Amino acid sequence: MKTHSYRSRSMNKKSKKIYLILAAVAVVIAAGVILLLFLNGYFYQRRDVQLRKPPVSADFLDAASTSQIIPSDMLSKTVSLLAGQTKTSPFVVNWYAIPGSIANIPALQSGYLMASDQILLMRDYIKYGNKDKAAQMIKAIDRTFTDANGYLVPFIKVSDLASLSQPQPRFGGNEAFDELPSETGVSMEATTEYLRAQLEYYDKWGQPSDWKRIEKTAGLLYYKDAVFPEDMIITEALPSGAPIQNNKDIISVIPDEVPKAGSFTALALPALDLEVFRMLGAVDSKYQPLYDKALSLLSGAAISESLPLYSIGYAQSTSGYINFTGADARVDLIPSLKVILHLAEEGKAPSSSLLWIKEQIINEKTLYSAYDILSGTPTATEQMDAYGIVLQIARATDDADLYQQTLICLQRHLATSITSDAKDTIFRKPDDARIVVYAKDNLEALLGA
Repeated sequence: MKTHSYRSRSMNKKSKKIYLILAAVAVVIAAGVILLLFLNGYFYQRRDVQLRKPPVSADFLDAASTSQIIPSDMLSKTVSLLAGQTKTSPFVVNWYAIPGSIANIPALQSGYLMASDQILLMRDYIKYGNKDKAAQMIKAIDRTFTDANGYLVPFIKVSDLASLSQPQPRFGGNEAFDELPSETGVSMEATTEYLRAQLEYYDKWGQPSDWKRIEKTAGLLYYKDAVFPEDMIITEALPSGAPIQNNKDIISVIPDEVPKAGSFTALALPALDLEVFRMLGAVDSKYQPLYDKALSLLSGAAISESLPLYSIGYAQSTSGYINFTGADARVDLIPSLKVILHLAEEGKAPSSSLLWIKEQIINEKTLYSAYDILSGTPTATEQMDAYGIVLQIARATDDADLYQQTLICLQRHLATSITSDAKDTIFRKPDDARIVVYAKDNLEALLGA
């Protein structure tokens, strides 16, 4: 009996110990679940930014299924070439020229990091569900591309990057390949683009700290009476100045600027991302005037019926649109396409502009970087990143035909050879010896794919 009693007490002790262990495990699991819910915003009343998602019809799916572009491969290879090979991770350089098959054609790389490229990469990470990479980009952009006031600078030199993860490779450069923004101080356009990326991240994974960051950035764009910050510096050496609409030149309407040889500031119209202002207005009505003013400015910025592209800038002090800069009367395509995209996302893009794009894609099968303002004829070379923007316009307007035809144009420049270092990326061939991969060509295409 004593033995039985001892065994009973021993079993009771073991049972209690097991129960205590199970209870501790349950507490740990419960704490983990609560922490997970907290980290994913379960206990946080998140703002509804009402993010719009482009339609995906059966026609779009059919076009995508026949495409040679595989988004995961394109993203992976683009990052591998422009961040991995150049040792600038998490940032991508502006461009990278792959080495040739013979020793006298070494690899080259851009000496610059574009803020817009990093923002496109962040938006691609968000689109394709890579939260960790997207969060990493937010921290890196905040640390590297923002000035003391919170505005983004348009670019920095690779040599000025303070926290390179590895020693830089000894690649040469080529200034002829560089396509630097015109801004030299801060960039309203890059700041607005970054705000959009933050809103897209917030819609998917956002926390209170993310919304505080959004409010801080949005505060930079919010001015009394919806006057936007101006970052375009237009300098004209000739007295004729930069032509604007209403048959006047900018000098004739800004007499005080004549002694400065026509130097004045203007608002870059592509910076007016209507979706950004709409999403902000959905949360706080104080941002609604920004949307209304931006929509009014963009709606009146079409150049002409024969050339339904858009002015590049707007002088708020004189209410004058600036159609082009420099001595040549030509319209840059990319700023116009960005304005059309901003309007298209709101259902406001004029049919004439959409038809012009479609005619160029279907009939000419090529988009050029600039067009003569009077004749509408192309005046420069093919513009590769334009196709990615047009894919986004096609998605926004639910035009599967434009989408498919644009994919065909884009795929002409897709590296498919299994022996190519650029395989799965969009490339340019500036001469017989060089294959150059630009970040924006691939990252814009990924947003539209």
